[in-house]
Amino acid sequence: MRNMEYEIREGWLKILLSGDVTSELTRQIKNEIETLLDNSSPRPIVVCDMARVRFLDSSGIGMLVFLHNKLRQKVGRLYLYQPSVAVRKTLDLVQLLSFFELIDDEMEFLGQFP
Repeated sequence: MRNMEYEIREGWLKILLSGDVTSELTRQIKNEIETLLDNSSPRPIVVCDMARVRFLDSSGIGMLVFLHNKLRQKVGRLYLYQPSVAVRKTLDLVQLLSFFELIDDEMEFLGQFP
């Protein structure tokens, strides 16, 4: 598995991240996500599956903040799905855990859509 894969779902985009999200990968991931968003519908919804992320450095945090802000500009939303313990600790350490919307149950999330 690559460090980033994605699935286009009905009405939203699911991004699956894995391994170490560091500066080496952040630029590539950011460019791919930006291309996906540029071709997305208005008010895009992105769910970023972070269950398999082992490590998130400052550039990875910056990428998430960038994605959050880009989606806000498009009146969209970003959700972090099942962030790993390492991701939660990192985001908590930099006081950004409450900045993001977290999802632990995909069925509950899907219930929000008609």
